[in-house]
Amino acid sequence: MNEVGGKESGPWWARYTDWTRFLPETVKDQSRRIGKLLLLGFALRVVLLPIFGSTDATTTAWIGTVLMAKGQLILSNDPPPIFYLHALIFEVFRPIYPAAIFNRFVSPVAFTPGVLFPRSILSEPGIGILLTLVKLPYLAFDLASAVLLLWLVREPKPAVRALKMWLFNPIVLYVTYFFGQFDIVAVFFVILAFYFNQHGRRHGALLSLSAAILFKDFAIVLVPFFLVLYLEQKRGLFVRSKEFLKVALATTVPLAAQFLLAVLQTPFYESANYALTGDLMNGFFGHTLYNRGVPGVPLIQGFLTFIGYSVKLTSFSPIPDVIYLFPLAYLMLFVAWILLRRKDAGKLWNATTILFLLIYAFNLFHPQWFLWAQPFFIVLVARQGKPVSALYSGIVAFFFAYILYFDAIAYTFPLTPLIPAAEFWPGPASVMRSVGLPSDLIVNLARTAFSGLCLAWALRLFRAEWLPSGIPDQ
Repeated sequence: MNEVGGKESGPWWARYTDWTRFLPETVKDQSRRIGKLLLLGFALRVVLLPIFGSTDATTTAWIGTVLMAKGQLILSNDPPPIFYLHALIFEVFRPIYPAAIFNRFVSPVAFTPGVLFPRSILSEPGIGILLTLVKLPYLAFDLASAVLLLWLVREPKPAVRALKMWLFNPIVLYVTYFFGQFDIVAVFFVILAFYFNQHGRRHGALLSLSAAILFKDFAIVLVPFFLVLYLEQKRGLFVRSKEFLKVALATTVPLAAQFLLAVLQTPFYESANYALTGDLMNGFFGHTLYNRGVPGVPLIQGFLTFIGYSVKLTSFSPIPDVIYLFPLAYLMLFVAWILLRRKDAGKLWNATTILFLLIYAFNLFHPQWFLWAQPFFIVLVARQGKPVSALYSGIVAFFFAYILYFDAIAYTFPLTPLIPAAEFWPGPASVMRSVGLPSDLIVNLARTAFSGLCLAWALRLFRAEWLPSGIPDQ
């Protein structure tokens, strides 16, 4: 140690190895505990990297590998930028990429249809290495999200509680490491947008929202709420118009980037097997692209799929008359947000939580979509404790019952890298049917209970923000 100005100074490299500089001052006195939690969470994730994975993970790997090796983009419902990220990772780790899987991915006579091909990859030798490479960026964004929650929650005890809940959250672990989905990338940027908004850094918030949209389009539904908040804080037509333009650019630029990448990048012309029916037909037949059996543009198809998943009310009129419940609920919430007085970052957080609860209550949704709301749920539970922890636990429990709807895809297929025979195992719903249990009824009842708890939580939050707590004395 050297004495400089009467103070001890460590080696020059010490400040670069001090991991606590990534922690906010409010929790640095708990750095030892936080370090143990992070280390344990990291170790758990490292164990999960190579042993589980779904066909979604191998499909992502297939598209990223073809892009890396051939410079050709396989069109899909997912935005192209995520495949460029994977292509970069695969190029960096090319020396350890499993040769057998690589050759199958780039073969011009690869097995079709595209839905069954990724499934067969799960039992290939070297699948553990491939899954590790696929999930490496997810691991980075996942741990970064955990640390970011410490900065977002300003109270020390709730902040550490939120970190712990995130690191060992069954939804985070299931979606990211068991299922192998990339939604964590967009979720990180959503959390970052709210962090910047909390600290009054609008440009940072808008850039983060743009990045979230770039990787997953769901973040678009958050933009109008940010826009209303920012416009309310400005005065004058010119200033408000300028603010509106900034938000519009933040929304349209990532969408334009997705479109340009899909159009300008050389496409991969996978031949479709026209003899197949239903959603197994993927690829080109002649000059027509089939996506899950439907001819059309993949980017648009993804949006239409989301709208089609909404619960709807149909009248008995001979004229087709349909009301989609989620768009209706979204519009009502948005109008309520416009009319709400004294908006701030905390109320925006609660309004966004209500929005996600409405999505899950009124929409059929894929398992990975449930990850989108976990930061919002976790922070509220960490801050409010018992009043909502039981509610959240019930929602999580019924979620795992709800995804019985996906049967083997959600439960047994992801076990294939660890147990190759699991590829042919029946899912839980199939097992229930085989022993005479009404699996459809059970799933529907679980779905009903799940939606009920989501709406109960949404009502609780809505009452806290929009409804008066009581009648004032006259």
